[in-house]
Amino acid sequence: MTFKVWSFLMSHLYYFLLHPLRHYQTSVILSIFAAALMASLTFTGSSAYANLPCQTWQDMHTTGCGSGWPMYKLALFNSFIRPLWSLGLMILCLLGFNGQLHPWCGVTILNWAGWDPIAKLSFGMYLLHPMIINVWFLSRSSKFSYSHVDFVFLCAGIVTLTFISALLVGILVEWPMSKITHRIETWLWKGKLTETSRSKA
Repeated sequence: MTFKVWSFLMSHLYYFLLHPLRHYQTSVILSIFAAALMASLTFTGSSAYANLPCQTWQDMHTTGCGSGWPMYKLALFNSFIRPLWSLGLMILCLLGFNGQLHPWCGVTILNWAGWDPIAKLSFGMYLLHPMIINVWFLSRSSKFSYSHVDFVFLCAGIVTLTFISALLVGILVEWPMSKITHRIETWLWKGKLTETSRSKA
């Protein structure tokens, strides 16, 4: 919920502050700033995953597990990672929508036509991924032993299954229902416009 709130606020910040700024130099500065911000957040947070996660009975100060970060650093990172990431993502996307994104910041990649089908499935993937994670986790018959390789393959498997599930839901439910509702709305509006024209006549 917090991530949604920050994304909503950042989108409104764009219309109030960034939309009037159409100078080339300003767009270059904003593009580089957003790319540098998101890269720094990625590399800063990666050090927290260098060690194995702590079990409930382990202490990170004595066993060498966990991030090893002090409490204030954890608090600052967890408090600002989402709003700062939303800020960088908002700047990159909306500059790209307006054709103002600097080429060095991946305008070709962001404008790639292959993102269109993935974007249409993104909401379905967002809804289905917790269920797939719960099915995997709750169906385990042995204890979880962490390793970086297992983590990479686990993420790849969950993303793949989520994509396939969202595609099936889109084909069988979402897109047919969207067409049905569109036809109903067209029929209702057509009838309303007909009644309005008759009343005026």
